[in-house]
Parts: sequence; C-alpha cells; structure tokens
Amino acid sequence: MAQARGPRTQTERRDETRRALLDATVESLCAVGYARTTTGEVARRAGVSRGAQLRYFPTKVDLVVAAVERAFALQERRFRERFDTLPAEQRTLARAVDELWAVFDSPVYAAILELIVAARTDPSLREVVHAFTAGFHRSVNDTFAELFPELADVPNGDRLVGFAFAVMQGAAISGYSGFDDPANAVTFTRQLTAIATPKYLPHLGTPFRH
Repeated sequence: MAQARGPRTQTERRDETRRALLDATVESLCAVGYARTTTGEVARRAGVSRGAQLRYFPTKVDLVVAAVERAFALQERRFRERFDTLPAEQRTLARAVDELWAVFDSPVYAAILELIVAARTDPSLREVVHAFTAGFHRSVNDTFAELFPELADVPNGDRLVGFAFAVMQGAAISGYSGFDDPANAVTFTRQLTAIATPKYLPHLGTPFRH
C-alpha cells in the first residue's frame, strides 16, 4: 500500500511557484503579446501574489527571458526524445526536418517571436534575446551534427542546417501573417535537402546509423 505523501517542502513550493510563473508568462505572451504582458498579469494568471512574483523575478525582462528559455529547453528535449524513440528506419533527415518544424510550429515559438519583435526597439531586451536565439541555433546545429554525421562530408552541410533553421523561422512568421501555408515551406526544405545531399544521402529517407 502506497504511503501518504507528506507536506511539500519549502523547496518544492518555491519550485512550483516558479514553474507556475514561467508557464503563465508564456501563456500571456501568446494570448496578449509582449506589450500587454505585465508582471501583474502574469501573477494573476499564475494565481500567485504580486509580492511572490517580485521575489522570483524583479523585472519583466527577467521574467519573460526565463520563461522562454525554460520553454524552449523543454521543446528541444522533446525533439530529441521523439526522434530517439522512432524505429531506426524512420530516423531520417526528412523526419528530423519535420520534428524541427514541430518546435517552430508551437505556442512556445509564438512567445519567442513576441520577444524578437520587442527586442528591436528595447535595448535591455535585445542583448539577452540575441544571446538566446544564437544559443538555440547552435543547439540545432549540434543536434543535427550528432544525429547525421554524414553531413560533415556534404559540401556546406553546416549551412544546410542553418538554411533549414531560417526557413522554419520564416515559415512560422508567414503562418501568422497569412502570407503562405507553412506546410509548403516544410515540404520545400525537405526537397531542397534531398537535392543538396544526393551523393552522400541518395534518398532523403535513408536512416542515419549509429
């Protein structure tokens, strides 16, 4: 018979409050945008007091940056977990492009787009947003290099991954603007990747090997 769990520790309560604030921040960025996301609005959505919110995150910039960093870290981990649990024959470059798109086509990326736009005119936000997006780009490059070491033998293979990243980002923006169906960009990226790597990856569906 399972034992009844005792009261939460102070550390557990702090962690729970912090997670609630960060989740509420992403929710607010997606729902009302960066300009209308205030520390008070986040506290309300998280169900915590303003005083508690200020103890964890004294400024709005502190709050939104921590929220998006956490959310994207979770998305990156899910990308790897989804890919690693696929049968070996499905671990293809095409599938990796699809899984990368799943990161961009998510509420989390809607939140980071809000920050990217706001950073253009907000110097206090610009530095941290640039550092964060550069780190995410490096993470994508490192992940693809690990999953597909064959790309190292492809001329400009590293640029191919960078191109896929840029197209996915542009597709996400196009989707919000109503300019084009983002699915078209995903299909185009898969096709271009196949054309760019015919010698080393004759078929886009060729699975990578450990």
